[in-house]
Amino acid sequence: MNIKKYLLAGGVMFIALAFMGTIAAEENTSNGDARKRVLSHGEEEINKAIALGCKIARETKNLTALNCPKNVAESLSLSEDIKVFAMENGNTRFNAASASSNKQIGADIVHVSGNTGSGRKVAVLDTGYNYNHPELSSSYLGGKDFANSDNDPMDDNGHGSHVAGIITADGVNSSAKGTAPGAGIIAGKVLSGNGSGYFSDVVAGIYWSIDGEDGVYGTSDDPGVDAINLSLGTGSPYLYRGSCNNVMPDMTNAIKYAVEHNVVVAVASGNSGKAGVSLPGCISYATTVGAVDGSNKVASFSGRGSALDITAPGVGIYSTVLGSSYANFSGTSMSTPIIAGVVALIKNVHSFYTQAQVEDKLFTPAKDLGKLGKDNDYGWGRVQANEAVK
Repeated sequence: MNIKKYLLAGGVMFIALAFMGTIAAEENTSNGDARKRVLSHGEEEINKAIALGCKIARETKNLTALNCPKNVAESLSLSEDIKVFAMENGNTRFNAASASSNKQIGADIVHVSGNTGSGRKVAVLDTGYNYNHPELSSSYLGGKDFANSDNDPMDDNGHGSHVAGIITADGVNSSAKGTAPGAGIIAGKVLSGNGSGYFSDVVAGIYWSIDGEDGVYGTSDDPGVDAINLSLGTGSPYLYRGSCNNVMPDMTNAIKYAVEHNVVVAVASGNSGKAGVSLPGCISYATTVGAVDGSNKVASFSGRGSALDITAPGVGIYSTVLGSSYANFSGTSMSTPIIAGVVALIKNVHSFYTQAQVEDKLFTPAKDLGKLGKDNDYGWGRVQANEAVK
């Protein structure tokens, strides 16, 4: 059976995925019947599910997400389309400029040298992008809304705009200047207004970020991003001290696909502290980012484990939100875009670097803060932008 593909709205790198076809899954139907969003891969299985009342919610590559009556999903033994959440730490939103993360990591030195990441691109897969904000309008390169199936990724939460501002805010307010203010952003709205979404939409966004609207790599609509930013993840029970490549193979394959096309996929380690690293940060192909405070001490909430690669400031980070406002947020959601921004700075100098070479420039000169070498609390250490671009 040829499953019809619907162009979904709002994907972006990162998150820009090429999930085609999308109907936001509902937890309950209008008559109160419980429903569940699940994943399927085989045509026969999909046909059977549709015959029993399931509806296609998302299609990408060899993955189909179905919105099914709960009893049907359970009878078919289909795996759950796991929910994912913005990795902001608790109620930490307040309006006051904090110490500059750019100064802490040496990005201000890079900016003075003339490198602002100009010409580089980052896909931000999140709650959307406030392209009307004075700090963000100049960097907007388009996007899609996977959560609502339209072509307008306007942010209705604030988290995605905060993340994007950490990468690319122009510095109208000098305290909010991004790590790579000259970089462009492709925005994929994969999380709804309440900050939650589904892994299948994120997977679709990743492929979209690489392949573009037509789903084919190497054609004129390829976004050409240098990094995908995923400031999202899971909580318990999806926390891991080690690698989790086999937990959700579709996500693993999507991130691997991006890496094979020389795109760095920066992923939050999560905000569960010593309990472990969340999905998809625990996937070995991701560049997994934890958080430190202004004194370079690992944040108590920062997800820890062997999958952690590097850390960046993530406590009280001042950036853009809705309207023309600013706010301080904390979380590994905030440290991750700093790494994505540093990738843009590196690629501004070394445009032909592979993903592995970019990672080496991130990891090798990182400020070693924990046990000598890589450790579960800091990874290779806290990023040093001024050293990474050398």
